[in-house]
Amino acid sequence: MKYIIALILKYPIKTMITTSILLVGLFVGVTNISLKTGNDTLISDTTDLYQDNEAYQTAFGKDPIIIIFDQDSLYDQQTLAFMYEIQKETEGMAGIYAINSPVTLIKEISQTMYVQTSSGLAQMAQGLIEVSNQLTTLSIQLQTNQPATPDVEALSNNLTSLITAQNQLGTGLVNMFNVMDTLGGSVNSLESDLNTLKVSLDESMTTEIALVDDMLLRTSQLETSISNLTNQSTLTDVPTNTASALGQILLTMVDLSSLLEQQQTSMAQLSMALSTMGTNLNQMGESLDAIQQNFNAFEPGFPTSQATLDQMIYQDGEVKDMFQGFIVDGKLRMVLVLEGDVTDQAVDDISDAINQIILEQDKSDQVLVSGKPILDRAIKSSMMASMQNMMLFAILAMIVILMLTYRVKMRLLPIVMILVAVVVTVGIMGWFNIGLTMVSMAVFPVLIGLGIDYFIQFQTRYEIERSES
Repeated sequence: MKYIIALILKYPIKTMITTSILLVGLFVGVTNISLKTGNDTLISDTTDLYQDNEAYQTAFGKDPIIIIFDQDSLYDQQTLAFMYEIQKETEGMAGIYAINSPVTLIKEISQTMYVQTSSGLAQMAQGLIEVSNQLTTLSIQLQTNQPATPDVEALSNNLTSLITAQNQLGTGLVNMFNVMDTLGGSVNSLESDLNTLKVSLDESMTTEIALVDDMLLRTSQLETSISNLTNQSTLTDVPTNTASALGQILLTMVDLSSLLEQQQTSMAQLSMALSTMGTNLNQMGESLDAIQQNFNAFEPGFPTSQATLDQMIYQDGEVKDMFQGFIVDGKLRMVLVLEGDVTDQAVDDISDAINQIILEQDKSDQVLVSGKPILDRAIKSSMMASMQNMMLFAILAMIVILMLTYRVKMRLLPIVMILVAVVVTVGIMGWFNIGLTMVSMAVFPVLIGLGIDYFIQFQTRYEIERSES
């Protein structure tokens, strides 16, 4: 002690400068002080239990912030939109490990629907283009595979000749056998033409083929009739019957010709319609493909329709199992899991952001924000307020007591020195990263009580020594 006194007396200026620098440095250390309410204030951070808990929180997140929503009905659009605003504001903030809420599932469902829609558009575009190509190919085939038109005029002329022959047969039986020979040749020629016509018809023309078969049958009957005529004595009726049969064949040929023309016209129209349809479908496919190529410009957003939300959340009038876990006593909850190494400042920022949104939406009476991080924050706020009140009350009490009982000059000097001692203590704690806890805060009342007693004794002895000298 004598050495320190001698050093101060020898170098008073340097001592004052050094003391001032140290005090300034300690004042700076005061700004580094922080309140701590974590597990390290209750258990040593060197124990296995503490380290295992830290490893768990690093891997799976720290204690969560829980938000409870008191909504009018389960999963109403206004509550979910409000929850979405909170999640949108906080999910990118430092310290957020994960957010578990109905909004998270709804966003995932929306993203899945977005991907499925994009894939569906691509498949529809490809399918329409393929159908368009098939229709175009079919149109070309219809145009190129038209059945050959039979020579109906030649057939008609042959039949007319047969009818004429039959009429001539009726005017004279003398030349009957000659006429019969001519008629037989004509019938054979007709049968050959009909066979040629039948071969030329397409298999799909069932009606036309049936008509040709009917004609062939009639021609065969005609040949039989001609053969029978030569063996019968009553030949006067034969020409009349034959002419009538040939007239029917001629009418059938005319009908067949009309049907063939109508079919060809219909097939031409169908070919044109298929070609037009193929072109339109190809344009639709190309348009859908263009939409799909630029579909990434439409990012999935949060649904604004209650019907859309109900479709995502409900099934057969019941809440889906994946959404049941967010219901607690008829209220929705939202869980913000924090990172294991989240800082107190990050927790404060997250809490402030949540409270700011609640105030802006005027939902203070409908939303409850809880969880250990929020409780720790409230404890720190209470600790700081209590410490400030304690220091202020202690200083005021000491001023009153010193003013009433301590009859010396500079009677308030002990308070100044005690404040310096507190600053030195807090400054050292700040520089060595020793946080204020509920335990360490108990040091300050002891420090103030012992310090004020010691300095009063010191100042009193100083005054006594000074008066005697």
